[in-house]
Amino acid sequence: MKKIVDYSVSCIVGIIVYLFWAIPFRCMLNYHEEFQLFQTDSDYFIAHLMQKGGIAVYISEFLVQFYNNYWIGALILALEFVLIQRLTLDILKNIHQTWNHKHSYLLCILSLIPMSLLWIVLGDVNVMHSLIIAVIIALLFIDLLIRIFKNKTYRFIGAIAAMFLFVWLAGTSHYRIPSMILDITNIYNPKTIELLDYDLLVRGNRWEQVIQKAEKQQPDLPQSVCATNLALGMTNQMGRRAGDFYQNGPEGLFPTFSKDPFSTLTTAEVYFQLGLINTAQRYYFEAMEAAPNYKKSCRCIRRLAETNLINGQYDVARKYLHILEKTVFYKKWAQRTLSMIDDGEPSIMKHPLYGRLRRMSLDEDFLFSDQEIDKICGRLLMHNYKNILAMQYMLFYPLLENNYKKFVQYMRLVKDEVPYSREYASFEKHLRNR
Repeated sequence: MKKIVDYSVSCIVGIIVYLFWAIPFRCMLNYHEEFQLFQTDSDYFIAHLMQKGGIAVYISEFLVQFYNNYWIGALILALEFVLIQRLTLDILKNIHQTWNHKHSYLLCILSLIPMSLLWIVLGDVNVMHSLIIAVIIALLFIDLLIRIFKNKTYRFIGAIAAMFLFVWLAGTSHYRIPSMILDITNIYNPKTIELLDYDLLVRGNRWEQVIQKAEKQQPDLPQSVCATNLALGMTNQMGRRAGDFYQNGPEGLFPTFSKDPFSTLTTAEVYFQLGLINTAQRYYFEAMEAAPNYKKSCRCIRRLAETNLINGQYDVARKYLHILEKTVFYKKWAQRTLSMIDDGEPSIMKHPLYGRLRRMSLDEDFLFSDQEIDKICGRLLMHNYKNILAMQYMLFYPLLENNYKKFVQYMRLVKDEVPYSREYASFEKHLRNR
């Protein structure tokens, strides 16, 4: 009966943890995966081996790469949480035998405490997965010591030796931001989760799902508004539906630049889809370099390879693609892309994304200020009238500035090219009446 209770508790724990991370909080798995770059070569392993706590970090990064598929990522977390619960229970049972306690069923409840505390702590997105590995290593050492060292003197000596070994294997810092500690206010913070949700959907270019999310709850942060407007533009609904959602001015199209991965990646995607490839490249590079733990980003490395490919900088693109060849989930994509480069220009121009963006991007490179982004969209449109996204952004920008004179000028400029001119006029009237 005791074994049935023990294993039933573990099974229930595993199922709850799996559903928790696979459904409502899958966006946190995506965030951890996109801001690391696990490589399978020996140099990467040796570099971690030489660092204090490098083993825990290496094992962690190996597992986190599977977060690329959040169903697998959730399964990994479920198994880890069950392992922590089982190790805790095993330790408590050994102590229980020593102390000769009679309340054995209470041990099952007590075994949930370390796991539950860890579950809470992981609500801060800056807490690294390596903390889980460190906890598992610690519990394994404790369990091993209790089993091996029966003599109290040997147990004490063994505990000291194990402590030093544990510090080397598991490390002492598992927070993404160096020299900082757990931020209690950020534990499962709804605003942070909202941003991560939008980030996940934008990364996958799931525009309809972005709009559905905004329909359920009005986005009110610059980054979430930006993601919603991008989704409306990518589905050619900006003129018809932008008035259905909260707008916070021009920042809703292009959030102010900040060294914050949440905002930088979303804004980078806007520039990328518009065809402003050089600006997108700068934003992706800045997003990766702004990572507080100085890790590289698999998502940014992939986009940097793509931006250089679109620009015809093939040697630089190859450099990034060779890095991705050393990964598990991006290896095949990198090899296909390298083959496409080897095939030459016709292969790239036929590609549905790279060919389209190359045709839409401007030939000359230049700097521009945030206050004239509507004019840049106009230049993109004049360069290629099939750039419907640039047309929508150009028309929408003056409306968000409440500059109706400029809006009318733009409408006259492209009245024969805009398929939703009446809808934009309706939205203008909507803005006037607000």
